[in-house]
Amino acid sequence: MQAEERVRERNAAFYRALTQLDLDAMERLWLHTDWVRCIHPGWELLIGWRAVRASWEGIFQHTERHRVDVGDVAIHLSGALGWVSCVERIDVRGRVSFTAATNLFQETTDGWRMILHHASIIPVTELAAQPGLVH
Repeated sequence: MQAEERVRERNAAFYRALTQLDLDAMERLWLHTDWVRCIHPGWELLIGWRAVRASWEGIFQHTERHRVDVGDVAIHLSGALGWVSCVERIDVRGRVSFTAATNLFQETTDGWRMILHHASIIPVTELAAQPGLVH
């Protein structure tokens, strides 16, 4: 499997873990270091695996059910780094929001591991100008 396919699979695994509220799967995806970063929509910057893990644990404990679909996916590679930019469509009990996300992965001896997730809400006016970003 080529690097781009591996990064694409890891990104898909991230969204499966997110949709399934699976903390164990999320833990397997991330590099467990003190310098990884995560910014959830509307949140402050989280630094280090312990803070990132705690955020996912809290989100998963307080979310009963949701669906996350991803569109407009673009993958870029540079050496041991792969990043994915995409649009997330998040449906929580019929309430839908859209975010622009960037997911950064680093190739390690244990495979590709996530080192950054950054998601920001997309204003409705921007969505209206770009129909079909997420199906």
